[in-house]
Amino acid sequence: MLKGRRINLRTVKRKDLDQYLEFSSDIETRGNFFPLALKTETSIRSRFEKDGFWSEESGLMFIVDNLDDRILGMITFFKPVHYYDAVELGYIVYDSRDRGKGFMPEAVLLFSAYLFAWKPIYRIQLQIQPGNLASRRVAEKCGFKHEGTARQAIIANGTPVDIDVYSLLRSEILSE
Repeated sequence: MLKGRRINLRTVKRKDLDQYLEFSSDIETRGNFFPLALKTETSIRSRFEKDGFWSEESGLMFIVDNLDDRILGMITFFKPVHYYDAVELGYIVYDSRDRGKGFMPEAVLLFSAYLFAWKPIYRIQLQIQPGNLASRRVAEKCGFKHEGTARQAIIANGTPVDIDVYSLLRSEILSE
């Protein structure tokens, strides 16, 4: 478990699977910017049995309230492009009533520090749709630098959209 000031990050427990399935299959809670791909109960349980959603290549932790262990959201890492010595983060706060309260910047900083300590990587990156102001604020609060825009890099809701690339370098987080 990674302990923060107001939140903790912890791996997924077997008792969490039903709730994770509910969160993963509720399109409305995802907002306009989280990927629409649905995960099935079979795929979720199978991945949990395989590696508990944690491996060298990718991992998922729940963001939980450090007072009552209530699941607030999740944060994940994965390899963006095979030749980068980097990982990319994805994240979401599930309940809109918990958004905008500073949970995600704390989670991103805690997770980033852990990943730099654990993995031989030199950068962590975020790819954010230009209209996703909340995620852009998270990136800026956490010290991520805007590197540029990949034009029409993904299809979102059937439409090609740009992606802003932000990065945080190992030297930037360790110098703080």
